[in-house]
Amino acid sequence: MAGSNGVWWDRDLDHGGRPIRPDVRSAGHEIWEQACRRTRAVVSDQAPAAELMENAVAQVSRYLDRIGAPLSSAKQGLLMTAFCRSLKRYASKSARLELAGTSTELRTGIAEQRWVAQSDARLDLEIILRRLSGRNAQVLVLRAADYEWKEIADLLGTSPARVRNSFWREIKKIRWNGASGSDA
Repeated sequence: MAGSNGVWWDRDLDHGGRPIRPDVRSAGHEIWEQACRRTRAVVSDQAPAAELMENAVAQVSRYLDRIGAPLSSAKQGLLMTAFCRSLKRYASKSARLELAGTSTELRTGIAEQRWVAQSDARLDLEIILRRLSGRNAQVLVLRAADYEWKEIADLLGTSPARVRNSFWREIKKIRWNGASGSDA
């Protein structure tokens, strides 16, 4: 059905393949403009009106067939009631949805968070490097470059266990001092 307020697909059959009553289809045409205005008023957009009307027409048609109602032209009130109920459910469901932002805003936010996390990690690394002894600062730089403990021990002329224990002992000491408020 075309009109100044948009389009809804007037069908002979519903989604289940059942025939839609001609009196209900006719009532849909008659209330279409009013349904569009009401949808715009309730959800600030008339786009959902078409699908809501299709569903309401099919629902009312099934109901009238089930109760054996005769064909007549006075179905507008019943159809508008069904449409308004569907619109109310749609509006309630839409109100529960909370948008987190546009895709651009979300991408930007994620990129900003990643950049902040990387910056924080670099700053933490710089602080730790300044607090470590020269030898353990060198160990940290080599570990950050993916050197194994054995390779570092070979470079420093000692055992892997000694390098690892010395490094972690100093890291533990730095953590302890940092937690107690000391800025060594």
